[in-house]
Amino acid sequence: MSMTDMRAPNTSSAQTNSAPQSVRRESPRVPRRGRTWLLVSAVVLVCAAVAGNAWLFTAAHADEPMLRLARDVGWGQRIGPSDVTTVDLPASAREFAIPESARATVYGQVAARPLQAGALLGDADVSAQTVPGPGEQVVGIRLEPGRIPARGLHPNDLVAVVPVTEQSSVDTGGAVSGGGEFRARVVQSSPPDADGAVTVDVLIESSVQTKASAAAAGGALVIVLGPQQ
Repeated sequence: MSMTDMRAPNTSSAQTNSAPQSVRRESPRVPRRGRTWLLVSAVVLVCAAVAGNAWLFTAAHADEPMLRLARDVGWGQRIGPSDVTTVDLPASAREFAIPESARATVYGQVAARPLQAGALLGDADVSAQTVPGPGEQVVGIRLEPGRIPARGLHPNDLVAVVPVTEQSSVDTGGAVSGGGEFRARVVQSSPPDADGAVTVDVLIESSVQTKASAAAAGGALVIVLGPQQ
């Protein structure tokens, strides 16, 4: 054996010993008790969500008694116990109908417009303001045949009342006077009498009382006006 062979280092063994050893790492494991707790919590949350949704659905669709008109109520008339009844509707009907639990608050109020039997009673249908209100008066005017529209007059109609003087009626066969016209709102009207005339109660402002008195004393004709802009 030569000296060269004896001095040659064992490089393969050194390289093998100096090479870094791979370390095997394992992900941390969740204890079984912790995993069970998470599973139970998830199940409880799901059950609670389902129960909550079911309750909301039932509450929204459960029937509740709502107020309905038992008979016709004219505009400005007070509402009493005999005027309303109830009908079972989903609770969502509260958006447009008064619930039976608020019945007592309706009694004593007046109809804000003509109300028909069978219709639901809503908040917009009633008012605490009586007719006539402050600064208003109700005047009855007798109208001869031909001085009202063929359609008749209905409560809450906005009308123009044109007085007819006795002189103009004689000279022109019922021509109207040149002035004294005023606006009013129909409260109610009577059936035609033996002569075919109709008496109409109209709501006026106190400022036109003189004109209204002249129309009531001497007669008038009535023109139904359209919606105001």
